[in-house]
This record gives sequence, structure tokens and C-alpha cells, in this order.
Amino acid sequence: MSKKPLKKSIAIIGEGLTEWIYFDHIRKNRRYSFSLKPDLPKHSSYTYIFAKAEELCSKGFDIAFCVLDIDAILRENSLQEFRKACKKMSKRIVPITSNPCIEIWFLMHFMKNPQMRIYESYEALKKVLRIHLENYDKTKEYLTSSGIFDKLEENNGLKTALKNSKTILAGLSQENDISQSSFSEISLLIKHLDTCKGCNFRQDCKVCA
Repeated sequence: MSKKPLKKSIAIIGEGLTEWIYFDHIRKNRRYSFSLKPDLPKHSSYTYIFAKAEELCSKGFDIAFCVLDIDAILRENSLQEFRKACKKMSKRIVPITSNPCIEIWFLMHFMKNPQMRIYESYEALKKVLRIHLENYDKTKEYLTSSGIFDKLEENNGLKTALKNSKTILAGLSQENDISQSSFSEISLLIKHLDTCKGCNFRQDCKVCA
């Protein structure tokens, strides 16, 4: 009797409650197979998140995605240190960044004409996001009871976000100063999960290696 193939073990480590609730939603809604670690976010520093990713990989996870906002990194002028830390990590650890924060990814679900522009803070971005998501806020009550993540995917919202993110990231690749553009790499994470879903998250699949 043949054994069932082992499942690829994927962890997503977010730096805050918003990331945790969002990825918990898409895990259930899109039937992705991954673990959210830690179960309750405790620290938002990239050093803590990278250390947690290293720990999870040492315990058997095949890949760990670190979902990070880089607004604080830019404010503290520590971008070079962050890039050095990324280069030192195992290839099984993948940083997924957004500038200034994950809310730019949410806004991409509604953009009609994506352009290279900068939202310098969460507060600046929230004002625009509230045009589409009334009273948007980072509170647990709002994120869990408003149904906003279902609203994001209405009218092919996710497809729109993936397209908009691709356009913005393509323009960003030609710029050296990432502080001058708002962007999100969450699209890359979603595409990776879709690739793994295609092979039912088989551990021996080499397509997403």
C-alpha cells in the first residue's frame, strides 16, 4: 500500500494583528494549507520575526514567509541593516514587505490606474482606504466583524490587486529609493500559495522550490 505524499510545511509570520486576521481569512476562504506563527503576535521588529522564522525552519518547516511593514524600518534609517539581515538568512525564509504597511495591499483591490506614489504613513493611507472600506480601522473588533476581507474579493478584487501589485513592483525594480513609492509584495506570497495549491502542497514538489 503506497503512502500518501508528505505535505509541504509553510509558515506565515506576521508582525501584527491585521496580518494574522487577514491571512487566517484567506487560509480558510481559499483553502490554503499553511500555519500562522506565532499564534498571537507579540513583537513587530523584523529581528524577532526573522529569529522566529529560523526557529520554525529548524523545527521542520519547509518555508517561512515573514510579512513585514517597512515604514518603521525607513523611519529609523535601518534599511541597509534590514537588507543585510535578509541576505544572511536561509533561502527557506522569504521576507514579504509592504510600504508603508499591509493596507496598501488592501487598497490595491480597488485601484483602477495603479501609479508610483507614496503614502508616507498608515494614517495617510487609511484616509484613502476608507473611501472603499467605510470606517476602516486596525481594531480586532472591526477586522473580525465588518466583513472587509470578503469585500476585498468582490468584483474580482484579488485579481485586480495582483495585477496592480505586479505593475507597481515592475516600476519599483527600476528605482533605487524604495522609500519614494508605496508597494506590497503580498502578491508574490499569494502566487506562491496558488502554485503550492496546484500540487496539493506536496513536499516533494519542486515547482515552487
